[in-house]
Amino acid sequence: MARKFLLCFHDFSVWNYTKVTPVLEELKDLVGAPFSVLVIPDTEKALAEAVQGFRETLLRLKSEGFELALHGYKHKAEFSQGRSYMGLIGMNLTNGEAEFAGLSEYESDRLLQAGLAAWNELFGEQAEKPVAFIPPTWYSNNFLCRQVRKRGMLFEDRFSLTTMRGNRYASLVTSFAGIPDFLIKPAFKFGELILKVPFGLPRIALHLVDFPARAGEVRDILRTALGSGRKLVRYADL
Repeated sequence: MARKFLLCFHDFSVWNYTKVTPVLEELKDLVGAPFSVLVIPDTEKALAEAVQGFRETLLRLKSEGFELALHGYKHKAEFSQGRSYMGLIGMNLTNGEAEFAGLSEYESDRLLQAGLAAWNELFGEQAEKPVAFIPPTWYSNNFLCRQVRKRGMLFEDRFSLTTMRGNRYASLVTSFAGIPDFLIKPAFKFGELILKVPFGLPRIALHLVDFPARAGEVRDILRTALGSGRKLVRYADL
């Protein structure tokens, strides 16, 4: 496999799209191409005007070549029915954001269907199947990968990517959200390392909290990625 890397912007939602969209355009100019955007589809409690603006923004980004992937349902769990002990630990570690962590087979499938229904409602008649599904914070369960692939989507976990056809790619991720300041520098060093090694499919996962506080470091690691001989790809390219 030719050397590649993924650039993924997480947590794009009706609540933050006006702030995130300019960042996406700046990053597109920096890397020279559109990339993958992970969409939280739930718009419950949002004003109709905001939902319409969000929908129009998503369609515009798609027309510009950005790849839209499904990122859970609400990115915040509201219950813990059928959740395993390890799933509860994952919930505690992520402040309740790991909504798929440790769920039973039934609850996992129910929540996945809720996410897809919210996606279809958001896009309306122009809805297309998401190319990939990424569980919030990458915490998952024993059933989700199979359930996602069954619905024709790529599945991403913390350490790998599995296509609908069952092809699996080793894939380490560098992310800076939710870690203490004293770990930021080591995190960037780790990101540079995985981009330079001659194997694997590294991912760079960005969040709104990275801007503007870490914008300089983000630009540096993207320049490292582009200068490493790797090609920027999207999920659909795998």
